[in-house]
Amino acid sequence: MFAGSLSAAAGCGLLDIASFNGITFNLPEKTYNIDTSDPKWNSPPAGGVPAVACGPGGVTVDCCTLPEPFSTQFSVDCKKYPLVCEGSTCTYKFMYETGSIVDLKKEVPQLTSTTSAALKTITLKNIKLTLNNGLNMAMPPIEVFVAPMDATTVTDPRARKLATLPGHDAGYNNTETVPVDTAGQTAFSAFAQNYKVPFKLLARAQLVLRAGQAAPAGKAVAKIGGQVEAEL
Repeated sequence: MFAGSLSAAAGCGLLDIASFNGITFNLPEKTYNIDTSDPKWNSPPAGGVPAVACGPGGVTVDCCTLPEPFSTQFSVDCKKYPLVCEGSTCTYKFMYETGSIVDLKKEVPQLTSTTSAALKTITLKNIKLTLNNGLNMAMPPIEVFVAPMDATTVTDPRARKLATLPGHDAGYNNTETVPVDTAGQTAFSAFAQNYKVPFKLLARAQLVLRAGQAAPAGKAVAKIGGQVEAEL
């Protein structure tokens, strides 16, 4: 009776248990360092962030063009030190990016001996973040993107966003799981379905510093993995 029911279900276009070949595996965990000693790190001006009110009603509209006496105290080259007006005060902001290559064919044991041209389906169910924030400031949210192996930045038009991972205060050291929405799952599948072609995971965080805050120091280490379901 049970076997007949399965056969009938398969004939109706439903799941054929006998031919289904699904697997679950962990996305190869990658380590991302957010390090103030990294040459890519863009340190704030030596004199700190100018405590200048900006915008309508402020002393300046453009934080890169300060009036006296601020221009004498703070000589800022905005090409090197990106100052912007945010919340009516001059603020130092810059993006820090890093990336790692993912090779599912080589790094996932369940796929090393697979010979199919591509996976029938593949879904990134969640992202697991282990964050050790050794910075002297809060770690901002981390945006994670998937991109071709030769991409170097998330601004590459081929890069697609997977998810935004939550930020945490200085000293945070823990692991959490973040679900991936439909758009992120679709982006991941577009690169991972052809599992024989390596791709890149890019991580981006926007660092923000305001007047009176100490210059960033230290290093945060983010380990990013996740759970994947696939059909061979």
